[in-house]
Amino acid sequence: MPIGGVPRPACRFSQGGHTRVSRLAKTSALLVVAGALVAACGGSSSSSESSTAASAAPAASEAAAAGSDLSGNLTFVSWGGAYQDAQTKAMVDTFAAANPGVTVAQDGPTDYAKISQMVQSGNVTWDVVDTDPFFPLGKCGTEAEKLDFTVIDKTNLIQELVSDCSVPSMTYAYVLMYNKDKYGDNPPKNWTDFFDTKNFPGKRALNNAAAGGGFEAALMADGVEPASLYPIDYDRAFKKLDTLGDNLVFWDTGAQSQTMMENNEVDMLLAWNGRAYNAAVNGSTFVPAWDQNIVVYDVFMIPVGAPNKDLAMKFIADAVSPEPQGILQSTIPYGAINTQAPASTGDELFQTFLPTSHIAEGVVQDQQWWAENQDEATKQWTAWTAG
Repeated sequence: MPIGGVPRPACRFSQGGHTRVSRLAKTSALLVVAGALVAACGGSSSSSESSTAASAAPAASEAAAAGSDLSGNLTFVSWGGAYQDAQTKAMVDTFAAANPGVTVAQDGPTDYAKISQMVQSGNVTWDVVDTDPFFPLGKCGTEAEKLDFTVIDKTNLIQELVSDCSVPSMTYAYVLMYNKDKYGDNPPKNWTDFFDTKNFPGKRALNNAAAGGGFEAALMADGVEPASLYPIDYDRAFKKLDTLGDNLVFWDTGAQSQTMMENNEVDMLLAWNGRAYNAAVNGSTFVPAWDQNIVVYDVFMIPVGAPNKDLAMKFIADAVSPEPQGILQSTIPYGAINTQAPASTGDELFQTFLPTSHIAEGVVQDQQWWAENQDEATKQWTAWTAG
């Protein structure tokens, strides 16, 4: 979720039964392979609708090659800001150019309560929604439609990120950012250092969301191996978080985290890689420590009862195909999830913040666990932050 958009309930940088060790390790391995393959192959909240018809696109997507007789209307929903702008360029515009008979309206931001309300009332107006993985994983078949994989080709997608009711839309990361001017030749390197206020004094900031990486960072700092992070040990995590005391503050939106870096309001923080990149572009002295970055991803889903379900399936099929994914990861520092996507054409700084460049150093956030435990984790986190 992402650069310049709205805060999400569980993650990202704005413009937005327990999984076993073997699955986590397998996911990490697949992400490493996918990252290598991808490399080898080469504003403000959007709360109002905007229509995109057959506008000129940067490049035609797969649908264009075959020609199109599709027609109709479609509503695409995401988190707003720079992320949705990048999706518009990479996915919406290319789909509209390839399918002149289709009009794509956009809305946002993604809102889980609104999706649930639409489905339960039988008045669904959204067709394709970019969400955190936990929502369609936990609502598959009830509020999220099962996807048609005869339409959506998942062959070259990162398989462990595909579920019956969702496919990945991109990858991003929570990364430790620190002020290089403050720490000089002895910077923090990982979450252990983040929690070490004696050797690394200064203000810290975390995302004020249960699934925003705070639990995982605290547990890794306390010596828990990545493969043993789940189920989350709340008591152990809170005990570690308590050691930060008055050194800890929170950010609630991606914009707030970016401002913290640009104005030196804190000395280190957990940040979305995209917001961190924006701060760097704007001259921030904050730099990343990629060891133990927390690997996360977004997905596309279709709400149950979507008025244009068949067209939505075709849109998703196109959006996760190689060319739109290549455009996306050249427009905004989020990693492609199609292993055949063209390599990012971003400059050196852009590549530094592209999460697929640092997959091997990352720890995959277990989205199945979060799907099953989001409510309880949020209850625990909210109670702790309230004191």
